[in-house]
Amino acid sequence: MPMLRKATADDLPALTALRCGAAKANPVDAAGWLQNVAGLENILVLEKNGQPAAMLAAVPVKYGQHRGVWLCGAAGVQGVPMDRLLPKIMEGCLRAYGASGFDFAVTTPDDARRAEDLKTLGFKSQLPLRVIQTPIRRDLFAQAAFDSLTVHKLLERRHIYQPGCISLPEEAMNETMTQLYRRGLTVVSTRRGYGLYFTKGDTLQFLELQADNDHCADQLLQAAREKTGAANARILLAENQTLYLGSGRRCGYGMIAFLGRPFSVTDAYFRMLL
Repeated sequence: MPMLRKATADDLPALTALRCGAAKANPVDAAGWLQNVAGLENILVLEKNGQPAAMLAAVPVKYGQHRGVWLCGAAGVQGVPMDRLLPKIMEGCLRAYGASGFDFAVTTPDDARRAEDLKTLGFKSQLPLRVIQTPIRRDLFAQAAFDSLTVHKLLERRHIYQPGCISLPEEAMNETMTQLYRRGLTVVSTRRGYGLYFTKGDTLQFLELQADNDHCADQLLQAAREKTGAANARILLAENQTLYLGSGRRCGYGMIAFLGRPFSVTDAYFRMLL
């Protein structure tokens, strides 16, 4: 089993370089993610010749009264066989956190092979998504506010629509949203719903869309279309959410490992955080 240790401030330059390579991020965003989203105290480091050769972020999260860990941000230096090492690192991490009273873990596989590796560690697919692509109607005049939700207000709204969602600390969400805004994220909102989207060509790529009903969702789509001129929308929604626009393609998404008493967890937000 690889020997892991927690990162220190001295590791930040090396870890920033690892994060830049893995996430295709710039050094400022990479360092911000390490310090303010994951937290250096939550970074597990595998050393080689006295330097970090691989890392895995194990970020504490909550689901109601349950304590869990979000496994994310895995990266290694060139030549390190992460495909073979990562399952072993995660196994040691799960064992340690399980012994400390954490009763669930959540992570997202990068591909089918990684999904199979996670299954061998006891992860179960609990976060399926519907990926919906739909044209936006052009005969509905809609008004909405853009970029008007603070992170605090956004978290409040999310818990109205997704009372069973996994929560990161508000400080971590502030950093995450700042980085997403730099990449072009826009928030569209009304009193009946909200959406988080990017513009990709003539398509609105919604990372999250929550509304009281399909009509309210259509108004959000139309308001965003009027602002951007986009013709289509691509939407990621958790399978158990009630908002569906047309027929979607079901696909595997997140994985949950239950280390103690199992309970239902659904959250599409980690797709955006990774």
